[in-house]
Amino acid sequence: MAAISSAIACTLKAGDHIVAQSNLYATTIKYLRDVLPQVGITTTFVDQTDNKAFEKAIKKNTKLIYIETPSNPLMKITDLEYIGKLCKKKKILSLIDNTFASPINQNPVDFGIDVIIHSATKYLGGHSDVLAGVVCGTKDFIFKCWDYAHVVGHVLAPNDAALLLRSIKTLPLRVKRQNENALLIAQYLEEHIKVKRVYHPGLISHEQYGLASSQMRGFGGCFSFELDCSYKKAVQFVEALKLCKLAVSLGGVETVVTLPAAQWKPFYTAKQL
Repeated sequence: MAAISSAIACTLKAGDHIVAQSNLYATTIKYLRDVLPQVGITTTFVDQTDNKAFEKAIKKNTKLIYIETPSNPLMKITDLEYIGKLCKKKKILSLIDNTFASPINQNPVDFGIDVIIHSATKYLGGHSDVLAGVVCGTKDFIFKCWDYAHVVGHVLAPNDAALLLRSIKTLPLRVKRQNENALLIAQYLEEHIKVKRVYHPGLISHEQYGLASSQMRGFGGCFSFELDCSYKKAVQFVEALKLCKLAVSLGGVETVVTLPAAQWKPFYTAKQL
């Protein structure tokens, strides 16, 4: 979030407007919806699968379009080429959270996206021992972002930086194997009688498979699926797993699993669960 908030805050001011897709990292949504309005910056959320919705939401004071693809957790895909061209035409800054793809599988800059953010805690770190964020952009943008970040304290500790540099050396090898393993498991689950639906952009059954294939070289090591059972049974399933650790991260050398309904249980009724 230090990377995300720095990249946004160094660019916008009171009175500015953002267009963002509605499927985003949960804390990003909270930042856009609840925090930025306190300093006079508003956001309109749109369906990321509807290209025209982005353009319709643009106002005279729109300064940024914020996207994330694939999205967390349903692996929806945003059309990078469309967003890149739209932002260039409207002279609006484009910013993407590229965490779920990784730079090995997807390079948004090739489609005209201005600023690329990664949670380095995930694929870049890859060993579940680093908390970090990365901002990529032009030299001018990075200088501006750094100037803001170091003033407000968004600075990475030296040891974490060293661990991150260590991990990047093996990034291509790790992501390649994660791509392969995740797709094999997703294909297996798709055929399982107890699985209702699998959300993985590398599956031909994914409704945006064609778009994903056109802008991604690999489909990542993370996906989601729905079990054909009750909430109670889903909890039992997760707790019975032997090779998967119950955790909320991704991109590491371990296989981890999470149950979103359990995380948000206090906000749902018994019927919804």
